Amino acid sequence: MKKIGLIATNLAGSGAEKVVLHLAEMFEKQGDEVYIFLLEDVISYDVKGAKIHVLSKDRSFFKLFKGLGDELLARKLKSMINTIEQGSQKFDLFLSNLPAADRVAAKADLPHCRYLIHTSYSMELSEFRQRGKIRRAVKKEKLYRSLYEGKDLIAVSEGIKEDLDKMGIGYRTCEVIYNPFDIEVIRELGEEKILHEIEGEYLLSASAFRPVKRHDILLEAYSKLTDPPPLKLLCNTDPKLEKMIDTLGIRNKVEILGFTKNPYPVIKNAKLLILSSEREGLPTVLIESLILGTPIVSTNCHSGPSEILTGSLSIYLANVNDSKNLSKKIALALEYYPKIKKSHIEKFSMDTIYEKYDSFR
Repeated sequence: MKKIGLIATNLAGSGAEKVVLHLAEMFEKQGDEVYIFLLEDVISYDVKGAKIHVLSKDRSFFKLFKGLGDELLARKLKSMINTIEQGSQKFDLFLSNLPAADRVAAKADLPHCRYLIHTSYSMELSEFRQRGKIRRAVKKEKLYRSLYEGKDLIAVSEGIKEDLDKMGIGYRTCEVIYNPFDIEVIRELGEEKILHEIEGEYLLSASAFRPVKRHDILLEAYSKLTDPPPLKLLCNTDPKLEKMIDTLGIRNKVEILGFTKNPYPVIKNAKLLILSSEREGLPTVLIESLILGTPIVSTNCHSGPSEILTGSLSIYLANVNDSKNLSKKIALALEYYPKIKKSHIEKFSMDTIYEKYDSFR
């Protein structure tokens, strides 16, 4: 049995935070002892098995002091770890997730610590520059270079590793390991009853409403389709999103479902899932959709989709930020979609991914 520590900012989001839970489940299934360390007490999921330790009720106080705040949180983290290790087995592996947690883990100077990179930093910096936020881009680039210098990294896709190399990040080592998925559990959860029953066929977007997810492109693409099934948005409502829907005159065809702890029945019963992002890391929802047998159309953004939609599925990759091309791919998928094969899914299974983590512990 190994002792594993997972470090994250919180468990509130649907991306990297959800990956932390999947990692915890994977290690626990193999009989490992798992601890989750959170910078702040924000948890939106039911966590089973793993022991959760919270460094602060509200991180906003520590954020006021910037580097000193990270140092204070790092001391609390080390103190917690020392207490846990007293008279028992030392931690075999720490996995830190996202820059806020990475800064604290780095200041704590934890042994056997690897840093998971979940997104394209070069794309993030490019977006800042395009929006005229030059100083912020320079500051962020400096942070990433110093933070990951000489560190052991894990990139969640080949595209992310290529991105790190392109930036010239001076890491010590960098392994590519996909995020793990419990295929059987996802399929079981997909059989549960949908909380709010949805009648008839529908298309689905299951992305949080953030600029990078490009709901504007999604809605424009949908508005170009001829008599499509209704579109459901699995995200929380927002005045900007509501305005986009009204401006395009598709209010009677689009419904915002809000957040749900178990999205799998909604995904499983969709006729088609659409991802319209301009950048990703390894988009979880695409893999979950394949596991549930739901066809996908996705933008061929950096990075992840082209590593998921492979072989016969690759023709359903659309140009980034191109509503006309996305609409064309959606229409193509509604007309015909090939069988989703086992080979599309098995490389993301927990057993496959666990072997990779176990190989360097």
